[in-house]
Amino acid sequence: MNITYTKFSLRTLYALVVIAVVTFTSSCGKSSTEVTEYGSFSVYNASPTLATYDVYLNNSKLNGAALPYAGGVKYTQLTAGSYETKFTVSGETASIYTKTGIAVANTSFSTLYLIGTPGNFDGLLLNDNFAGSSTDKAYVRFVNLSPDATALDLGVKDATSNLATNKVYKDFSGFVAVDAGAKVLEIKQAGTTTVKATVDRTFVNGSFYTVIAGGKVTPSTNERAFNGQIILHQ
Repeated sequence: MNITYTKFSLRTLYALVVIAVVTFTSSCGKSSTEVTEYGSFSVYNASPTLATYDVYLNNSKLNGAALPYAGGVKYTQLTAGSYETKFTVSGETASIYTKTGIAVANTSFSTLYLIGTPGNFDGLLLNDNFAGSSTDKAYVRFVNLSPDATALDLGVKDATSNLATNKVYKDFSGFVAVDAGAKVLEIKQAGTTTVKATVDRTFVNGSFYTVIAGGKVTPSTNERAFNGQIILHQ
């Protein structure tokens, strides 16, 4: 499959989806009008290794600069269909991990995370469901991508309840609404008040964030220690 892709901001992609729907609606009953369906796809490096990586989509290089830890490629607009994603060590061509059968549906948003370590690389593909959101809230999702971590909770410092609870490796929450503003988020051992890592961010209304628990609790040589990262979806 030849790739047709364009990079846009999240707000622009929303607008394009609306335009596509309007175009489809206005063309009903006109058999000569065809509507191209598009979805949006992003990629991030969440492997705890110290290496940087390149990513290929159907054999076309997707990234400009090599992807460091927590680095990625923002949403790319793709024609709806099935895709293959290959990761390589930066500057090399041999695949360290390839994921096939990535379905990009019309008006969908999804993100693929490279996870694991050499000999055990993997990919976690998440549907980024923005439905039902409001412009007067920010939204946070939590995903545990630390291979040797126990189950984890995510909470706002000094809050009485958590945003996400009991997430084991590869497990994740949905997007949860939070008030905009500066906050410190705590990644905690599940069911306890023991804080394993903190991340801070000024959250903006109408924006979506994924908090990643990454690295390793017991890192070996060339691996990152346990940490928290925040990705802004755009």
